[in-house]
Amino acid sequence: MFKSIIDFYRVSQAKPCNGGALSSNSLSGNFRPEDRRRLKRLQWSTFLAATLGYGMYYVCRLSLNVVKKPIVDEGVFSETELGIIGAVLFFTYAVGKFTNGFLADRSNINRFMSTGLLVTALVNLCLGFVHSFILFAVLWGISGWFQSMGAASCVVGLSRWFTDKERGSFYGFWSASHNIGEAMTFIIVASIVSALGWRYGFLGAGLVGLIGALIVWRFFHDTPQSKGLPAVNAPAAKKAVDSVETDEFNRAQKSVLRNPAIWILAFSSAFMYISRYAVNSWGVFYLQAEKGYSTLDASFIISISSVCG
Repeated sequence: MFKSIIDFYRVSQAKPCNGGALSSNSLSGNFRPEDRRRLKRLQWSTFLAATLGYGMYYVCRLSLNVVKKPIVDEGVFSETELGIIGAVLFFTYAVGKFTNGFLADRSNINRFMSTGLLVTALVNLCLGFVHSFILFAVLWGISGWFQSMGAASCVVGLSRWFTDKERGSFYGFWSASHNIGEAMTFIIVASIVSALGWRYGFLGAGLVGLIGALIVWRFFHDTPQSKGLPAVNAPAAKKAVDSVETDEFNRAQKSVLRNPAIWILAFSSAFMYISRYAVNSWGVFYLQAEKGYSTLDASFIISISSVCG
């Protein structure tokens, strides 16, 4: 069974290719015009699916932040218990992001990302019916682990489908996906909660996640080689996709851990996340509890940050 799971998530097999490898700076590879057009179409499909799909990851991740005040008002959980529940997700997300980044390099990213979004969506569908603090924390922690499969898959997808020259630009546009997801959460979920109650907020987030999983499954592609196209960045991309078990690839991953600059960037990002998630996690609750705003108004105010981002 374990082997079957590994095989399911293994990088897709390459299909026969009619053209040569693309250069690292252009799409002028030695292959037919129709293949070039097909490559462009698949690149945009992968990019847009990654952007929209990862935004929907955030809807499932931030749903709890919109429903905290109604949960406290009903006496289901206290503020302290909600803080602990929220921390569980961040800890499992952090550990998962560390490990799943390595796994995504070696995986079929279509299946990897779809699985993560599907599970976190199913967790949200269940949370509206949970009253046990322990069970809620466990489920939210599971969601955090599967949430970590999203960003890694997207980054690997961009590296497989875009040249070195293009990748930074497309990564910059993709980076807006989490702001899109945050804004969707604070507007869509808040509207559902205001109209139907906090339990339906989780159901709404779960349905958004299911739609996102279908979009990723259909439009987020694994590798150019799996579509009968040449590697975008040859020979590096070909080695990364076709020979992921080689010693050279293992050494490349280990060198990342030994790079001090990576750790400096990691800690810098961590401190930025403290301020960002402090607002995301408790901004709506604070405006409701201390300033008297409604759920919809408080969420709209907090969404301004995401829209500007």
